[in-house]
Amino acid sequence: LVSRWAQRFADSVLQAFPQALLDSTVVATLLELVQLVWKGWRAAQDDQFAAQYWFTSHTLGVTLQLPDSVTYRETLFAQMSAAARRWLALAGRSAPMELETLLQAYLAQPSDDDLGCEPHVGHALALEAANQLRYGAPLAGTEALANASAFAFRRGQRDFLRGHIGRGTDVAALKRDLAAVYRAAAGAAEADEPPCGPLGDVRTVVERLHHATHYVVAARSVDRELVRLIAWVPLAMFDERVVRAATHMWTTLLVERPLAEELLMVELTVAWTWLAQQHRGLFSQSFEPRSPFAARMSYAPSDKTARSRAHARISRALAPHALLIEFLQRRFDCVKHQPHANFSVVNATLRILHATFDHAEQMTSNALARGPRFMLVAL
Repeated sequence: LVSRWAQRFADSVLQAFPQALLDSTVVATLLELVQLVWKGWRAAQDDQFAAQYWFTSHTLGVTLQLPDSVTYRETLFAQMSAAARRWLALAGRSAPMELETLLQAYLAQPSDDDLGCEPHVGHALALEAANQLRYGAPLAGTEALANASAFAFRRGQRDFLRGHIGRGTDVAALKRDLAAVYRAAAGAAEADEPPCGPLGDVRTVVERLHHATHYVVAARSVDRELVRLIAWVPLAMFDERVVRAATHMWTTLLVERPLAEELLMVELTVAWTWLAQQHRGLFSQSFEPRSPFAARMSYAPSDKTARSRAHARISRALAPHALLIEFLQRRFDCVKHQPHANFSVVNATLRILHATFDHAEQMTSNALARGPRFMLVAL
């Protein structure tokens, strides 16, 4: 009876507020408890003539007593595993990037049964939940693709970079490379011309940013210069691919190194103002619609190829701002129940709104900008 009441209470809380699960301790406790109950069910099947009642998780520091009933243990495991799947799915729909980072951190931690010989139910549920994470809406008429390949790649990348950092990293060279990329991108933006200089290809820049992110997470103290470069380089380049990858890096940095949150939010706020001053993205006037009275009337059919090129160009120019607004929205939803952690997010959101209002006359009125505009209203 107590178990059913507790599960019903947890269901009501997480249905109304799934962000309560977005904590490393909560995720680890939930999955390790499922593993502990599974050990009890398995022991009831294996040791039918020598019952075992006590089960201990040294990872959690918890000892669980279960009655000598195979049916009860099987039912309890089925209920707990189903509840864990349901709660992780709720949290994943609310904040997929944050949950993915928490699951990666959980899988990287040692466990009581992490011997590589037997299945670990907690790890299996973590992988199952990660596979069901979805980013964005699926294409019309199709189902959303599974996230297994992306999760496995980012997990392998995380382990590789952490191991590389453990063997020694030339931080000074990493800073020089990222600073050179930032100077080239910012100089091109201020001069309103194509970038020139040591920008390198997008893949190389993203790899360096990933390396810098995991170095900040693993270092004993927060490297403030690297945090600034992690915030500024993607926005100075203002490339959709780089900014999309940067949202994952920023999430990893905030979830695994909370001490860097205030500095990162301050830099993102300053970068937003700089983008407005440089007339980038949402504040660009280069794709304003022409007045119909200034255009010569023509009865020829419109050029669909030219319209498609213009649509793609404008969409690429607005996408980085939309990704940044989405990141701020999701981050606020994750920490709004934590008064000690949400100050920097709230402060950054208010400053971004003030900067937007100060440059409101520069905002584009193009029809494709309606999405980012409504996202700003939702902030």
